[in-house]
Amino acid sequence: AEVSVPIEDENDQLIITPLGAGREVGRSCIVLEYKGKKVMLDCGLHAGRSGPNSLPYFDDVGPETIDVLLVTHFHIDHAAAVPYYLEHTSFKGRTFMTRPTKGVFRWLATDYIRVTNTSNSDASALYSEADLINAHAKIEEIDVHQQVEVNGIKFTAYNAGHVLGAAMFLIEIAGVKVLYTGDYSREEDRHLVQAENPGVYIHVLITESTYGVQSHHPRVEREREFMTCVREVVRRRGCCLMPVTALGRTQELLLILEEHWSRYAQELEGVPVFFISALGKTGTRLYQAYIMHMNQRIQRQFNRTGRNPFDFKYIKTRTNISEVPDSGPCVVLASPGMLQNGVSRQLLERWAPRPENGLIITGYS
Repeated sequence: AEVSVPIEDENDQLIITPLGAGREVGRSCIVLEYKGKKVMLDCGLHAGRSGPNSLPYFDDVGPETIDVLLVTHFHIDHAAAVPYYLEHTSFKGRTFMTRPTKGVFRWLATDYIRVTNTSNSDASALYSEADLINAHAKIEEIDVHQQVEVNGIKFTAYNAGHVLGAAMFLIEIAGVKVLYTGDYSREEDRHLVQAENPGVYIHVLITESTYGVQSHHPRVEREREFMTCVREVVRRRGCCLMPVTALGRTQELLLILEEHWSRYAQELEGVPVFFISALGKTGTRLYQAYIMHMNQRIQRQFNRTGRNPFDFKYIKTRTNISEVPDSGPCVVLASPGMLQNGVSRQLLERWAPRPENGLIITGYS
């Protein structure tokens, strides 16, 4: 039989309200409420929608009642609504990100404004460059393992893997501990640390479930399959196109390709590799600057060689396709990752009719 526990005080209820990402992928935004305190966890946009329809359901919880906004990482579906929320609502609380997340987020949001305002759709960006600058100045940095307290809300950031700067947050209100993961990865790769176990007892876990019922192949196996596909296209003298996001998992792919081209330099001599994105050079500089936020493997490589691992020898970073040949062999990573417009779409339409060319979808690898 069900046991009913009477509620003597409404503030004793722990209330979790998804304003986005509830039974959907995108616009992650969850509000945690306990003892009169409210924490917003992530503030993203829905990539499959445009304009106001892409926003979380902010009206369900008054922005003026939110004490703290914690953002796990810089991806559009977790962070891109932050400028709108800070500049176009009544939110007056404090906002926190890790240092790499804040650094990369600035440029991804700039790219969102540019792409949205120049696309063929009728929708315009939800905020301006001025909004972004003002919002960015309000964001406070939190270090991994640093505990911060705001109005009786304690929270600590832990490594989440996934992308540079990604964090999980352990929130404590009146002795109740809640762990919110955002996207995370328990597998260490070439440059990221794996997600941490905070090592403390938690009462509630809020976690991503996109791949909750799936098992991935081991990383080494995935990399072998990836490079086999690339080499097959190159061997038949084709153009290999990989649509990618400008920042995030793309940098891992670039490290894999750089290592492979270095190992087989003689065999692959004359086969160019291009990374084409409006944010390509900016992104590379950001990753070069945040080496100390990456794993020990990448730091040892940097200390041993004196060369920044993101100072690529074999990969040419460009902002347009002027240097890309019309015929292969060549390898091109180009944004956007969904092929909806831009350089990746241009190259797809140019190369698709020829059977020697190849398309590799890497966005969720």
